[in-house]
Amino acid sequence: MPLPMLPTDSVFLLAESRETPMHVGGLQLFKPPPDFAGTDALFRQLIADENVAPLFLQRPVRSLGTAGQWAWTADDQFDIEHHVRHNSLPRPGRVLELLALCSRLHGTLLDRKRPLWEFHLIEGLADGRFAIYFKIHHSLVDGVAAQRLLQNVLTPDPEARDLPAPWSVRPAGQRREATTRVGTSAGIPRGDGSRPALRAALQLAVEAAGLPAALTGTLTRGLREQSAPISFAAPKTMFNVPITGSRRFAAQSWPLERIRAIRGAAGVTVN
Repeated sequence: MPLPMLPTDSVFLLAESRETPMHVGGLQLFKPPPDFAGTDALFRQLIADENVAPLFLQRPVRSLGTAGQWAWTADDQFDIEHHVRHNSLPRPGRVLELLALCSRLHGTLLDRKRPLWEFHLIEGLADGRFAIYFKIHHSLVDGVAAQRLLQNVLTPDPEARDLPAPWSVRPAGQRREATTRVGTSAGIPRGDGSRPALRAALQLAVEAAGLPAALTGTLTRGLREQSAPISFAAPKTMFNVPITGSRRFAAQSWPLERIRAIRGAAGVTVN
């Protein structure tokens, strides 16, 4: 039976288009240990885990039975190998080839007939490392929740092995920690389903009502301090052009101290 989707989550499906995909993605690079059995063995281990959490088994549905509203339903034809894929980079296997692959993956919409996530294990980097690109729809999790999902399966201990995959069912203690945002967004029932939906609708209205005040504040600050940034008044650059369906996945590193210095100089926050 379909479960109601929170209004704030259905917005990401309603607003999605080829030009405006509504998924989030993350790229991670790993240096394998000396006794690493290879990405083939890791891939077989990943797809062999059939203990998949409900969040990753649900797909969106909208029909007469849901009164035309988006809802979640279990995918009775779930195929782990559709979601977990093994990729190999072309030679020479630079980070450039890795980012080009991720650009193609990130620029493609997720299939709404299936659960809205993909996990790509990528081999072929010339320096011996391998990569993971994880892609999930914003209606399932936001960026912070996606980071928490990944943090739950990573560890700073190099001796810890056989950690669960991001989609695996976790022990009860870990599940409670991660359910605050993720569980409700996936339509997992917790008591009266109307209450979280009502709270989400009220929160959305409050946030919308607060937009003019926030915009007025930044305009006032911009007029008072000519050097302050004003919303919607960025200089004309290569980034201020109509957005197409193509996406370029790029990466650059800066010291955190430099980012904090910009934060202080501009009077903004670091996200």
